[in-house]
Amino acid sequence: MSLPNTIFGCGSLGSPLIGQNFRTSAQVQGLLDQLKTLGIDRLDTAARYSPGNPGGSEKLIGEVRAASQGFTIDTKINIPDAAIADGAGSLTAAAIANSIDMSFDRLKVDKVHILHFHRSDPITPVAEQAAEIQKQYLAGRFEKFGVSNFSTEEVAELIAVCEENGYIKPSVFQGRYNLIDRQMEESLFPLLRRHDIVFNAYSPLASGFLTGRATRGDVEGTRFSPNNQISSVLNSMYDKPHIHTAMTGLLDTLEPLQISGSEACLRWIYHHSVLQEGDGVILGASKLL
Repeated sequence: MSLPNTIFGCGSLGSPLIGQNFRTSAQVQGLLDQLKTLGIDRLDTAARYSPGNPGGSEKLIGEVRAASQGFTIDTKINIPDAAIADGAGSLTAAAIANSIDMSFDRLKVDKVHILHFHRSDPITPVAEQAAEIQKQYLAGRFEKFGVSNFSTEEVAELIAVCEENGYIKPSVFQGRYNLIDRQMEESLFPLLRRHDIVFNAYSPLASGFLTGRATRGDVEGTRFSPNNQISSVLNSMYDKPHIHTAMTGLLDTLEPLQISGSEACLRWIYHHSVLQEGDGVILGASKLL
């Protein structure tokens, strides 16, 4: 049975908030060397990465010339600070073109594998967004068009506009998917399958929640620590009694089997989830062992 692809998520590169072990080109090169030994040659980044240092991830990838080392690079259109709340205005034609120029300058490339919309834009006409992506595609700036964090309805609308105008359609969807976050199985996945759109899952361990440390009260050094600037967002998603109860039950079941929460949840997403051949799992890291 063929498994989903493994993609390395570069959200921690250059970040002062997610570990501090990949903040120099030498550290990033050490990471790439490790990925090579594991047979992982796909990198997923974004103009907005990393947390606390937008653009820092792409810059480090460019400094080590990752593309010249044989790595395939995917990135995402920028979400400016002014649009961070809802994405409004982030996908105008000018914003798309400028984001691509800035990303390619940082990455030291003239083309990427997948170019994503990082999130939807509720005020820019979808026709304008799609037309600009078509223009950039015809200019040879990316191989595949992807979207991330769109609702089922937003994906359907974008597909319809692209089909109506003969534009390149999205062929990749990137979304949060793990043993907890499964809502999209009901409506989004059927739509994606009908249109042959692959799914690349980010946060397969729910930002580390599925390791079980937060449920056990061991949050020091994790993204759920009160000292971490993104903890409030993550706690609003996962710090709920019924989720902790389920996590406790899972950990109690796994303990006599000597299987960690991380291992069990990764086994699930690769072998038992709705992901299939051609889909992907995006795995990140905050340090090398």
